[in-house]
Amino acid sequence: MHLVKRVLSYAVCAAVLSVVSVPAVNAQNVLVNPSFELGPAPAFGATGWFTFGNGFTESANPCIVPYSGNNLMKMFGTFNPFGVSGIFQEFPTGPGVLWTLSAKSRHCSDDPMLGDHVLGGTGNWVVQKLAFFDAGNNEIAPAAVESTILDGSFATNTWFDNAPINAVAPVNAVKVQAFVLYLQPGFDGGAAQIDDVSLTRTFVTPARTTSWGKVKSLYR
Repeated sequence: MHLVKRVLSYAVCAAVLSVVSVPAVNAQNVLVNPSFELGPAPAFGATGWFTFGNGFTESANPCIVPYSGNNLMKMFGTFNPFGVSGIFQEFPTGPGVLWTLSAKSRHCSDDPMLGDHVLGGTGNWVVQKLAFFDAGNNEIAPAAVESTILDGSFATNTWFDNAPINAVAPVNAVKVQAFVLYLQPGFDGGAAQIDDVSLTRTFVTPARTTSWGKVKSLYR
């Protein structure tokens, strides 16, 4: 009888441990028009995206080579002192939600980007960025995450499947913005091509705890 109790106790213990902190994942891409196939809105930019500076939906031609489909986002500088062009979408969030962003990038040998931003060059560069905002629309700066996805050091005429960035929404976060930004510190030319952007979110199920004392009492 004691052996049966012990076996049952071990079995229940294993079952309890198996349900503590189980993640529930929604891996669906939440972006509208992530591959830019829906075209511009209305004369530049892209349907579903907020666009500022110089960002245009472009269709395939000898220099424009989409990663998939027939369209992509072409971005270049504004030719002002430290010009910034960008596209973004925003979504509601709550603290603790994990967001993951990735984008494909390319530049053409007929209109290449210049300089190596990582090594301190003065050329242009492109980043993917996650930023969080509170109820007063103030960016919660320490929580932002970004990575460089294109500059003059990247080979031309080649698509780069950039590593995703991950960020957890901090306390007080009510929305997240997913950006692709073209940064132009001087007046260098060159255009970036962006395609197949992905933004996913992961919700974590609160851990369920069970009193071991209560479990044991079931088999006494």
